Amino acid sequence: MLRESGKDSLYSRMGTTGPRIARLYPPIPRNTKRVKFDIYDYEKLFSDAETIKLIKEGRTIGCFYIESPGMRSLLWRLTADTFEMVVAASSIIRPGVAESGMMKEYILRHRDKTKRKYLFPEMEKVLGNTYGVMIYQEDVIKVANQIAGLSVIDADLLRRGMSGKVRSREVIERMQEKYFRSCDDNGLERDKAILLWNQMESFAGYAFCKAHSAAFAILSFQVAYLKAHYTAEFMASVLSNGGGYYSAAVYIQEAKRCGLTIVLPCINKSEYEYEGSNNTILIGLMAIKNMSRNTAENIVTEREYNGEYTSLLDFLLRTKTGMAESTYLIQCGAMDCFQKTRPTLLRLLHVYLKARKIYSPSYNDLFLNETIKLENEIETLVDYSIVEKCRLEYETFDYMVSKHPLELFAEELKKYKTINSSDMKNYHNKRISLRGWFMTSKRIKTSKGEIMKFLSLEDLTGTFEAVLFPRVYSKFAQQTYSFGPYIVTGRVDAESGNNLIVDKLEVLSRQGIKNSLHKDSADNKYYGDNEVTRDEDIMRIGELTPQKLIYAYVG
Repeated sequence: MLRESGKDSLYSRMGTTGPRIARLYPPIPRNTKRVKFDIYDYEKLFSDAETIKLIKEGRTIGCFYIESPGMRSLLWRLTADTFEMVVAASSIIRPGVAESGMMKEYILRHRDKTKRKYLFPEMEKVLGNTYGVMIYQEDVIKVANQIAGLSVIDADLLRRGMSGKVRSREVIERMQEKYFRSCDDNGLERDKAILLWNQMESFAGYAFCKAHSAAFAILSFQVAYLKAHYTAEFMASVLSNGGGYYSAAVYIQEAKRCGLTIVLPCINKSEYEYEGSNNTILIGLMAIKNMSRNTAENIVTEREYNGEYTSLLDFLLRTKTGMAESTYLIQCGAMDCFQKTRPTLLRLLHVYLKARKIYSPSYNDLFLNETIKLENEIETLVDYSIVEKCRLEYETFDYMVSKHPLELFAEELKKYKTINSSDMKNYHNKRISLRGWFMTSKRIKTSKGEIMKFLSLEDLTGTFEAVLFPRVYSKFAQQTYSFGPYIVTGRVDAESGNNLIVDKLEVLSRQGIKNSLHKDSADNKYYGDNEVTRDEDIMRIGELTPQKLIYAYVG
């Protein structure tokens, strides 16, 4: 049904007025009977202890806009425990902020009151809530109007002229002349006026307006609430919707780290989509990548109308599923409910479809007794090994369920002295080694045209970012063309606690990354990532130093 949403306090927080918006209610997640709360009760939402704890610790994989490595690191460094802090984080994470130094400066001032300073005394009144740092587009208007003395109209023209979408050099030059003339008329020191102008110009085009940041933060809080209180339902919905920043494999492992049990698909239990309840996620038939949606939905519909399947033969006769798709179902464990080993089921499948040709129009059950006898003769109690099952899971889903990939290399990893990523906070500025499995990566050109890389890795306890500066990256580029396992050695970045500045990298397996976006090469050629990037972003990136890139992309 439609529900009038919103609380008056929300609009006072956002600085927004106007009619409330009718929304669909109840909200996500679908397919659950456990949701008994009003997701638009903002007073409750923004004060919920479990949600705040999840956000400030950066445990937000799967949550809209706040799940990237950089954002999770930023939330942790800010100990973002209020709605207002999440709003601020949504803006200062924007590209270009690292160049202006605003993000780093905001973090320093937030964590240390003695670092809070104001270019002009009057700025404390204008930007006191953000410690004298401009983080929203409105801040440019405030500073230009209340500090530099421009009219509100001219201040807004300046903001629009500096905007990334409609950035106009002609407007900026015209307003620059007005700005400095107004500063002189108001008695502002020229060197400070220049510094203030440079801050506005480098920052304004890449900032959100506060209402935009607040809108993002509301949705981030809502989904974080769902993850905190309805973890299974939420993570199942993330997987069903195709994920976000990461691959399905990352969300599966995140669900495990949240204490959830992942259950293989089952033709007698699974729906088309993933389902979550009671700390369990049941994989949906949609996860079987080589099976059509029509086949999957036909399996579910037939079961709903005529009951569960009692045997492989019963399943085949009722659904008419072909050889290839039936093979995928058997290999991934979706027919384990028949209490036969997977090799036995594959043999039976061959008998039914190749020997007996049960789909043939001329088929009849005159030889049913003979078929049953043959079934008993070909049955084997020898099942696939756990390693083989994991391999088939990976081939079927693009991720493993029965084991984490690192567990398959347990013996090889024993010879390395590594720590758990969850303990990195205890090793600030110390040189350590970590084991990890590939999550995602990002390659960036520095201002000198050199290439560096950010590797997002995970172990059994958490996630971390491995930062490879150009010299190190050029040495190990070929090895990063792998899922892992990685053994990375380097210094823990004291600024964030989960960044490792790598000086040595080793890979135990050369299993290549299938994603065509990852095209590293030994000679360090830069192919670029297949992303939508604005011209302004490219210009800004070219001006960043490697150290600033860390703050821009991984915090």
